[in-house]
Amino acid sequence: MKVAIAIIVIVLLVAIFFVSYVLNNKTPKPDGCRDLIEEGNCQTCKVTDCALKIVKKEKEALEKEKE
Repeated sequence: MKVAIAIIVIVLLVAIFFVSYVLNNKTPKPDGCRDLIEEGNCQTCKVTDCALKIVKKEKEALEKEKE
């Protein structure tokens, strides 16, 4: 009986995770976040391995190579 309850709890947790993940992906981004993504305006952020900063550095490197 305890095993069945444990399995049911695990299945419910996985289902909750899946539903919340799908709903989160369907939610539109707020207007302020769009500016951050489009322009890469994140000078105050101290995270150096952020995907936005990596893409920005790659774009800058490509622009320097073209010159």
